[in-house]
Amino acid sequence: MKIIKVLTLTAFLLCTVQLWSQIPAPSTQVEAIGMGAITYNDVTAARDRALDDAKRKAVESVLGTFIDSQTRVENYQVMEDRILSWTRGYVRNFQVLSEGRKSDDTYEIRMLATVDQGNLQKDLQAVQDLIQSMGNPRVMFLIDEQNIGETWDRYHYFDVDMTASETAMMNKFLEKNFQVVDPGTVRQNKERDAVLAAINGDTKAAASLATTLEAEVVITGKALAKVATGVNLGGMKSCQATLTARVIDADVGTVLATGSKTAAYPHIDEVVGGTKAIEKAANQLTDELIAKILEKWRSRVYGAATVKLLVTGLANYNDAVTFRGALSYAARGIKAVNQRNLTGATAEFDVQIQGTADQLARELDQRQVAKYKMSVTGVTANKVTLRVDHGNESAASDSTVQ
Repeated sequence: MKIIKVLTLTAFLLCTVQLWSQIPAPSTQVEAIGMGAITYNDVTAARDRALDDAKRKAVESVLGTFIDSQTRVENYQVMEDRILSWTRGYVRNFQVLSEGRKSDDTYEIRMLATVDQGNLQKDLQAVQDLIQSMGNPRVMFLIDEQNIGETWDRYHYFDVDMTASETAMMNKFLEKNFQVVDPGTVRQNKERDAVLAAINGDTKAAASLATTLEAEVVITGKALAKVATGVNLGGMKSCQATLTARVIDADVGTVLATGSKTAAYPHIDEVVGGTKAIEKAANQLTDELIAKILEKWRSRVYGAATVKLLVTGLANYNDAVTFRGALSYAARGIKAVNQRNLTGATAEFDVQIQGTADQLARELDQRQVAKYKMSVTGVTANKVTLRVDHGNESAASDSTVQ
């Protein structure tokens, strides 16, 4: 009888699973409006871009019901445009309600899209994995430290495995799932003068070291602890520490955030008290720096980010100006293009774009705009490298967008 009951229950469960699998996945109908830029009077390409944009917005509106704004930046990751490479898989069908030129340079499509809500929910974990894979920048620490009773020495930084401030800050970043470069690896670098220069505020030296050690973000700073005078704590000593730090984007060598904190810790042993005061200041400052980093990255994704573009292979100044004009219409989300430098055949631009460097790279790669054929040869968190060919010339040169 027990065997019969087990077989009966098994058969029932199998039938239930089979019937459940046949139930259509829930879907949601949403209305979305997509826009596509008309460049060089290419209306067909503009319509395709508007269609993709409308699908992207339809999926994003449904996705937003599953993932709130806090989740989008949790553990420093943010929702980036490439999530919508899954658009076709989630849009079950769509109906174009209206379409046409919105202006001389814009094509608009209004659609009613049916989004596969069931699969979107099922892939929520995949969404989180995608968020975690967004660049996943590695962080490197260069914090020089002088505790109470220690005499300052130029090369003291290399005499310890990690400073108390580095340890405290590293633990905070690890809690947020940042990838961290082992400080011991930094101290093994033979370019000691370069390390000290970075600690003392040389942004280029810090960026160069980070690149060498395959880090995208470097945090430099100094910590100093001392005993407060004129404070009576009944035999205890008031140990006070000050910590200052800067966060640098290694691939572009720009300052991402700065901060300073002071903390006090009473202790009978001034060395222990100094260490505790440094750790306290480091914990407070790290929370502040992480918040600033998150806000900066969030603004880059949802607002306008500045990306540096280095283009080689341009014939002359007039060619650089022509390329700049073409670039303004070459990708969705470009707000402005400013030329910063021209040396020989190399031109440097700052591109202001609503999106990321990776998104810009995907849109420019293998794109023909006017006489320029662009090929992406490298991408970093803030930088893209292109090769441009134009006319009958072989402009096999590299262009970099940051």
